[in-house]
Amino acid sequence: MLWMIALLSVTGALAANAYELEIISLKHRSAEELLPIIRPLLADDEMASGMNYQLILRASPRNVAQIRRLLDSLDTLPRRLTVTVMQDVDSETTARLTELSGSVSLGHRARFGVSGNNGVNVGLMPGQDSVNARIISTRSLENDHKTQQLQVTEGNRARVVSGQNVAVPQRQVVQTPWGTQVIDTTEYREVASGFYVLPRLNGEQVTLEISTQNDSLVPNQNNNPANGYPVTRIQKTSSIVSGRLGEWINLGGLGQQSNQAHSTLSSRSTSRLDEQRNVLIKVELTPT
Repeated sequence: MLWMIALLSVTGALAANAYELEIISLKHRSAEELLPIIRPLLADDEMASGMNYQLILRASPRNVAQIRRLLDSLDTLPRRLTVTVMQDVDSETTARLTELSGSVSLGHRARFGVSGNNGVNVGLMPGQDSVNARIISTRSLENDHKTQQLQVTEGNRARVVSGQNVAVPQRQVVQTPWGTQVIDTTEYREVASGFYVLPRLNGEQVTLEISTQNDSLVPNQNNNPANGYPVTRIQKTSSIVSGRLGEWINLGGLGQQSNQAHSTLSSRSTSRLDEQRNVLIKVELTPT
């Protein structure tokens, strides 16, 4: 029994000694950026760490060689990306944009035509089994919504915020010894719209760490003296998403609820409207 324990101890020591301690100098990507990709490739008793542009590995010769080959494709000059974010998108527009993402392959028997801003028409030559498709231009859809665009280097985080000061009327009712006094004033509130984005590429796939904010003014329905005057609604979402380059990615819905009240001298009615709004994002390689 004792000889078996001793044999296992020696075998474990030899296995640990068989691991190589490698220090790899990186050229373009930092260790902090590459470690989340490398660590899942290691065995439980192997180790990867590093700082700045130095990567430290303690792993088997086979895994060290595999990681070195992987670094040949990962440790490359970061690319410039163009990121487009569209906020406050209704469900119909979301469906149209996400369905239009992709490509159309044309053979020698197919033809296509472009008709102004109406889109692209695709069909087969006469005499063949007929099939027709119409691809609608997305430019008008994009222009109708809050669209923001920026250029960012792959692996770096960028922040874009745009906002404006909006005049909001305020009314205050004050009881004085001389009667009721109504004071009307104007308050300026900043309505912001923006996002943070951290893109990473793997071939044609893009992974994004992104958070967005979209503020707007909505009627105040609370029972207070300011009833009926706008209040600021702040919508925020934060997530990690992935998709293909050049395609619209839906970050998910931002649930909205609004109440509407209508009144006359003889009646009063109240209605409730639930609406789903979305945030879309598209990442493309910036032309050089």
